[in-house]
Amino acid sequence: MRSFLTILLPIFLFSLISVPSPVIAWGEEGHKTVGQIAQNFLQPAIAGSVANLFQDKSFDGQLSLAAVWADEVKHQRGSPFFGWSSPLHFLDTQDNPGKSCSVNMQRDCPDARCVVGAITNYTTQLDCTNGYDKFTRDIALRFLAHFYGDITQPLHVCGREKGGNEVKVTFDGDSANLHAIWDTQMVEKRLQDFGSDFSQYADFLTKEIQSGKYASQKNDWVSCISSPKAPTLCPLTWAIDTNAINCPFVWDTVDNNPDADLGGSYYQDAVPIIDQQLSKGGYRLGVFLNSILSKNC
Repeated sequence: MRSFLTILLPIFLFSLISVPSPVIAWGEEGHKTVGQIAQNFLQPAIAGSVANLFQDKSFDGQLSLAAVWADEVKHQRGSPFFGWSSPLHFLDTQDNPGKSCSVNMQRDCPDARCVVGAITNYTTQLDCTNGYDKFTRDIALRFLAHFYGDITQPLHVCGREKGGNEVKVTFDGDSANLHAIWDTQMVEKRLQDFGSDFSQYADFLTKEIQSGKYASQKNDWVSCISSPKAPTLCPLTWAIDTNAINCPFVWDTVDNNPDADLGGSYYQDAVPIIDQQLSKGGYRLGVFLNSILSKNC
């Protein structure tokens, strides 16, 4: 049986002297929301399989708790994931966001060391028919629980100004950067509508997916999962979908009115995007796990 140490590390081993990226993606609350939405859609037997795969019992079998693990270990000195796993959280597109958006893997991620390549890689490792051991499959599941959120954050599929990290903005009177407000401040502000409780927010979005405004869209969100080429087709399809949000919305106000406080109308216009993107990540993860973990091995 193939193991994590002999297979996973050589595929994505970066030099430990490389400088980790500062990006976080959705922040803790956003990732927990994605994980909880996915949990809400797991079939009972699949929820049991997820709990059985997780060797870290502090997760309590919950995707919402496991979904933040990948951010915790990427900067943790002494961790086997330190440094090399950081670039797997994003895709630095070499387009012109705000004016022209596109994703081209040969141009943007030729070595597959990005979130698109990572989802492909860890999907292969999670699939029990490929012969990986339980430890490797556990790690793959943890990464996927996180990367399904990362790939829905617009500035994680954007190379301009390091995904907005170098763009100074104002949000509700405080200085920040564009990437950070998408990761954290706007999500936390949205959570205030739900008592700052990610589980309540996730339940609200779950109902929108089941029978609300996303009910007619949800099948399109996951249509690639049934394809034989799903491990490579899905992450690229989703990256293209997310990248398009950068044209023009994410950058328009920043380019045309750089002194604007983005906690006002910009935030209000971003809320439907945040709701939808977190919903996409959670629903896709839930449907994907119901599919891949239902295999008899």
